[in-house]
Amino acid sequence: MMRKIVGLICILLLAWTSLAYAAEENSFLANTEASQNEDNEALPLTVDNRTLAVFRVGISSYTQRDRVEAAKLRLARIIKTKGLGKVSSMPVIPPGVGVAILLDGQMVFTIQPGDVNELAGETMVSVVEKATEQLSMLINDRRELNNPKQLLFAGLHTLVASVVLFLGLWILSRARPRMLKLGHSYLAQPIARVAKNTVGVTIASLNQSLQWVVRIFLGLLILSLLYSWASYVFLQFPLTRAWSENLNVTIFGFLGKAGLAVLDAVPGLLVVAFIVVCTRYLSMLMAFFFNRIERGELSFAWFDRDTAGTTRRILSVLIWLLALAMIYPYLPGANTEAFKGLSVILGLMVSLGASSVVGQFASGFILVYSKSLKQGEFVQIGNTEGTVAHIGLFATKIHTNLREEISIPNSVLFGQNVVNYSRLATNGGVISQIVVTIGYDVAWRQVEAMLLMAAQQTAGVRADPPPRVFQTGLLDFYVEYHLRVALDEPQRRMEILHDLNGKVQDVFNTYGIQIMSPNYRADPEQEKLVPVEQWYRAPAKKE
Repeated sequence: MMRKIVGLICILLLAWTSLAYAAEENSFLANTEASQNEDNEALPLTVDNRTLAVFRVGISSYTQRDRVEAAKLRLARIIKTKGLGKVSSMPVIPPGVGVAILLDGQMVFTIQPGDVNELAGETMVSVVEKATEQLSMLINDRRELNNPKQLLFAGLHTLVASVVLFLGLWILSRARPRMLKLGHSYLAQPIARVAKNTVGVTIASLNQSLQWVVRIFLGLLILSLLYSWASYVFLQFPLTRAWSENLNVTIFGFLGKAGLAVLDAVPGLLVVAFIVVCTRYLSMLMAFFFNRIERGELSFAWFDRDTAGTTRRILSVLIWLLALAMIYPYLPGANTEAFKGLSVILGLMVSLGASSVVGQFASGFILVYSKSLKQGEFVQIGNTEGTVAHIGLFATKIHTNLREEISIPNSVLFGQNVVNYSRLATNGGVISQIVVTIGYDVAWRQVEAMLLMAAQQTAGVRADPPPRVFQTGLLDFYVEYHLRVALDEPQRRMEILHDLNGKVQDVFNTYGIQIMSPNYRADPEQEKLVPVEQWYRAPAKKE
């Protein structure tokens, strides 16, 4: 009894002057410098994962951080010297200075009027009660921590809870196929009905959505099990008990804030959904219109059928870009600095990396609307010869006779000479030619007749316009002949020219004419002339 009275007298004497309190607190400080930021910072006093109080103001020249460090040192000293005693509180004298939180009659820390957050509805009484309660719970946890029996029971409880957790996870993993099967059996008819009556929705997509719903539901159950396990296990041990006590407050506080944020975002999301739906149906209507033009079901004098597909894609991109611009202000967080910063970064990336993309797009745009190429035409681009399979906005695909698909960037194609073998095929075929050189000792009329005979025997060579032979050069040792023919199928150009060359060899061989280009080093013994009587040797005919 005498010891308690002496302790009370000592505390009263200590509280008479605030200078004595400041001097005692100063004896535990390791750092005496304080910055301006620290003066305005609210720091929690946390011991063993339990927040005892929040210091929002300093005392005299000592910052909140100094108060936290001093309180921790003071608490450790009292527990070491006095043990785990009783927690109490007492107003600091003179009145209005604050309330001291005591352990075994010795001050641990004080609650200052500036530590009370009045905007959050706190009062000095509520803050002191909470600090006293938390310190009492901390002392009880320390007592339990020194009890091996309690720790053993906590370990056994944790083991049982872990077994229950793994059993629940195993049951949920086995339940997923059963839930999917049950969902398909009950929702088969509704899914088929929705897929039949809704444009753009298939049974496969609805089944995929059902699988996602089941996954999300099972995921929520797994999270609930993990949350319950963590809350129960943390509650068993003194050092983690504060986590368990604050877990519900943290989780439900987060869910509450998230729910309020979702509710605040609902009007904007409804506007976004309305814009997306309208844009989707407008895009579908536009695609239906241009697809009919592309199939030839609609025709307009001012619009080319071949450009319908590209026009549809360009307009679709423009419509969705316009929709994105309209959606942006209604997106949650669109006005935050983070969202604006992300927009700036994306814009910078597009600006730095889009020069080549824009060049490809412009080249493709010009190719399509200048009608230099059309899908299905047989063309030669540089050293590449084949059928145009696809004309995109960034590249053109060519299928060659070697069963190769070659993609040519539009910017490269735009600078190449394009030979189109199909464009004029419908008005007289594609003109191709072969070249032979024959010596001056063979009558040119006979050579011309043999070349025309070979052309007439070749399948795929048009009779109208008829094949023609031209003498394109009287060279030193021989005459150069060009046989020009019209082909019906440009895609078979190589095959037809192959057959034509074979027929030329056969005809020349039949009439005993060698396809050779003589090369003289000296004058021949006989002059290389064709006698007049041999000018019309077969198969040549007099006109």
